[in-house]
Amino acid sequence: MANRTWLGATIVRAVLVAVVAGCAAGASPTPPPPTARAALPAGAYSTSVFAPSVGFTLPEGWVIAADSTDYVALQPAPSEVTGIYVFRSPAAASQDIDCPIAAAAGVGTAAVDLVDWIRARPGLVVTDPSAIAIGGLEGLRIDVRILEGWLASCPFANGLPTAPLFVSPTDPDFRWVIAGSERLRLHLLDVPSGGTVVVDIDAFDGSLMDSLLPVAAPIVTSMSFGAP
Repeated sequence: MANRTWLGATIVRAVLVAVVAGCAAGASPTPPPPTARAALPAGAYSTSVFAPSVGFTLPEGWVIAADSTDYVALQPAPSEVTGIYVFRSPAAASQDIDCPIAAAAGVGTAAVDLVDWIRARPGLVVTDPSAIAIGGLEGLRIDVRILEGWLASCPFANGLPTAPLFVSPTDPDFRWVIAGSERLRLHLLDVPSGGTVVVDIDAFDGSLMDSLLPVAAPIVTSMSFGAP
């Protein structure tokens, strides 16, 4: 959600404006008009920049919206409010009320450390973790959403309920925040050489998650990871 940036490039742009404007007065988020993007044919694809490289199979109608060293975005061509986002070694975010782009102190970087920390956040509803293996990497899967009645809000969110999740250990502009009705399915995978890969099936408008999962989950299970 809001201010989620990677290598300085905002990936939600109009979504932030629409969600904050739509929810500040208690209304449901209104997605921005879809951006015209050429959809890829169904088939096998791989990243060219992200490390480790990621291979995956896309259904017809999806796009590779971003591919950088630390971030990948896969989205349905007509939508920027749902998708699959892949991050390299994010750190637990500070829970200070000002929502600084800073790491929380004393939190480990392994998948289990991050899952335990997320489950301890008072503003989140988190499922019990499930052990998973994807593309040669092992880790844990959890579903995450904002607790109903949660009122804390980052300064940039204009009153929308928020909870900071991750920051980057290397990029000072990266901030990953869950907000409003947003729902996430996080796959936190340990990389043997160090760090993690986090794969997020994400619906910025949480009402879209139930229709997203049957399409997105097979993409995630098709993923394979190369050497870092």
